[in-house]
This record gives sequence, C-alpha cells and structure tokens, in this order.
Amino acid sequence: MLFSEEQKEELKSIAKYFPCDKPLYAVGGCVRDCIRGVEFYDIDLAGALSPEELSKALKSSPFEVHSASPRLGTMIIKGKRNYEYTTFRIDSYPQNSGEHTPCKVEFTSNLKEDACRRDFKCNAIYYDILADQIIDPLDGKDDIKNNKLSTTVNPKKVLSEDGLRIMRLVRFVSVLGYDIDENTYNVAKQMVKGLADISVERIRDELDKLLAGKFCGKALRLMNEMGILKIILPELAENDKVAQKPQFHKYDVLEHVFRVTENCPPDIRLAGLFHDIAKGKCQKEEGNTYMHASVGQAMTKDIMTRYRYPSKQIDKITRLVGGHMFDVNGNARDIKYRRFIAKNFDIIDDMTALFDADSIGTGYYDFSRTAVKTREIYQKMLKENVAFNVSMLAISGKDLQDLGYSGKEIGEELKKLSEMSIDGIIQNNRRSMLKEAKRHALKKTGDKE
Repeated sequence: MLFSEEQKEELKSIAKYFPCDKPLYAVGGCVRDCIRGVEFYDIDLAGALSPEELSKALKSSPFEVHSASPRLGTMIIKGKRNYEYTTFRIDSYPQNSGEHTPCKVEFTSNLKEDACRRDFKCNAIYYDILADQIIDPLDGKDDIKNNKLSTTVNPKKVLSEDGLRIMRLVRFVSVLGYDIDENTYNVAKQMVKGLADISVERIRDELDKLLAGKFCGKALRLMNEMGILKIILPELAENDKVAQKPQFHKYDVLEHVFRVTENCPPDIRLAGLFHDIAKGKCQKEEGNTYMHASVGQAMTKDIMTRYRYPSKQIDKITRLVGGHMFDVNGNARDIKYRRFIAKNFDIIDDMTALFDADSIGTGYYDFSRTAVKTREIYQKMLKENVAFNVSMLAISGKDLQDLGYSGKEIGEELKKLSEMSIDGIIQNNRRSMLKEAKRHALKKTGDKE
C-alpha cells in the first residue's frame, strides 16, 4: 500500500468523480518516497481532465476547486488537506532560454507525454488511485532501485528548459543521497553558466532545500566539482584548496566548511556554510586568517542581502558567523563566558551547536570544549535567574521612579543592574535589586552633596 488509510480514503473519494477513461493519479515526490518507504508531506495529483472538466466533475462533490494557474492546467483541490492537481500537458520552451515558465502549453491525454515534460525519471512515476496501481512509463523505479538521478529525456533538453533544474539536480542528491547519472552529470556540468540568469529568490529557495537534506555534504561537494559554487557563491568557492595549519585542521578550508555544514542542525547550516567564508580572502590579502570571523560576518550579510533573505534570518546567521571563534583557545575566564552568553542568549543553543560542528569539522575532535563550558555556565546562569537583558529584571522603571530616579537615570540604572546580574554580583530578585538601586541612589545623592 502506497498511502496511509486516511490518505487513501480521501484520494479515492476524489478519484471516484473522475471518468473511467481519465483516472486520477498521484505523481512525483510522494510516489517516489512511497516506493522508497520514507515519509512524505505533499501529495501532487495529475490526470487528463482539463481545468474546466475538473471543475465540472467535482461541482457536486464535497471538495472545493480553485484555480492556481489555468494556463498551466494547475488547480487546487481542497479536502481535509490541499492537493495540487495538474492536467497532463506538453511544455515548449524557447530554445536555450533557461526560462522557468513554458512559452507554449498543450494539454494532452497521454500520460507518457506528461512524464517526458518532467525533470527526473524518479519524479515521473504515477499511481492510479482507484486501480491501486503504479504506472512507470520511463522506468523511474529502476533509478530508485539503483539510487540514481537521470533526466526523463535528453539531459540537454531537460536542463535547458529551466536553468534551475541543475540546482534541483544537486538538491535531490542532498535529499535522496543518489548519484547522478554520468551523462546527466556531464551535460549539467557544461550548462552551469545558465544559473547566472536565474533569479536570486529561486536559487535561494533551492539552496535552502538542499541544505535541509540529509546528504547536503555530498551535494555541496558536487556543486564545487560541477562549478556551481563559482556561479552562485563565488566568495565560498574562493576557499577551495586554501591550506590550513595541519596541527589544527586535517582539511583545506572548503572541505572543512562542507564537514561543518553537514554536522550542523539543518536550521543553522547556512551559518556552517558561511562561518569560514573569509579565510581565503584574509589569507590572500593579509597573509593570515586572524580576522576571518569579523570579515566573514560582513561578507555573510552582503551575500544574504544579495539573496534577499529575511532581515531576522540575516541577523541570526551573521551573529553566529561573527561569534564562532569565541574562546577558541579555551583560556577565557568565566566572566567573559557570562557576558558572551548574555549577548547571545537568544541564539546560544545554535551557537554551541556551531561550536561542536566546527570542532568535528577539523577532523580531530568529536565535540567542542568551548561548547561544553558555554552550556555549563549558561545552565548555571539560568538557575541564578540572571537578567540577560533589562526586560528580565525583577524590578521595573516604575520602581526606580519611586526611589527618586528620573529621565535617563532610569534606563542607565536598569542597564547597570542587568550587567551586575550577568556578572553574578547580585541576585535577580526584587529585594536584592531594590537594595542595590537604593544604594546607588544614596551614593549619587552623596556625590552631589
């Protein structure tokens, strides 16, 4: 059985409204992943019914139908979940244009013609819902069995139709762990320059999906081999074969970056990818890499701005890049750790995860001693109820007003009390804070007298 009983029940309920000679199919990633025996989330549907015919067929059903792209034959069927339905079609693209949207769309009733307009064979397998039968017109199951990625038709045709398909190719390597068919690989390598014409948003989205994959390290190495990195992240590609001190690193900068990235949790892999991005630049310009964290922080901001990432994500990733060299020699005092933790308390779990990944990526360590110490001191600070910022203090500006503070004095005193809590000088409870604030007020009064 391909789908769960609940999924299958609703899919059959929809499929019963389709005529016998034009059945409803599930297609693409959901079918591929069912065959692989892994979990999937989206279910894409396809069939020979045109958008108008689909709307008519489901008019008296409990399912809603909404148009998504009538020209491409794409509709949304709403039930317990949403399904994207696409009419079988043949796409035509301007020759060697790299355009994402076909210039001509022709609807067809031929399933194989629809399969041939898709990208990779493993994504061109259909499941006849009512017949409970797999339809595999291009032998995509063989590719799944052999852990291989190959194009549905001539790779030059497929990859030229949409330049982003080269990024999709390596993204599927990351997600599936497959190898690329030799002919497909060679053609893709020849056509990577087409990525320069793709919108930054589309490349960003594919890169994010790639970095979320279980086999992202394998995909990143392929991107370097194929020349993709030089097109989309030339600053990163500059680190290829940049040597590092062998007593600290087994690998050159770029291989170290790949190892760090694949050892990061998925949501901070961008930080892993960019954490040492400035090493090649610093080595070339300064003869050393001492300032690579701060230089890399600025470079990361430029790159993520270029790719139009949300400002909140830019802030998080750049802070991680800028802070990843904290106490790299393990000599810092506890108070320095406390201040570092307070500065980064909102991302401290991500920071320590990056510390660990960075250590693992050297080839010498299984974890980071800096991460261990950071976590220990952070837990201690939590038990102390430390006020990592002013809003976490046990007293407020109103309390200080009652003590005679006014204007800028209030903000200054709150900041001072937070810093004293961070340094472990006073406890963050109302009694201790009020006592300290009174002492400061009396001292100021005495100074004035």
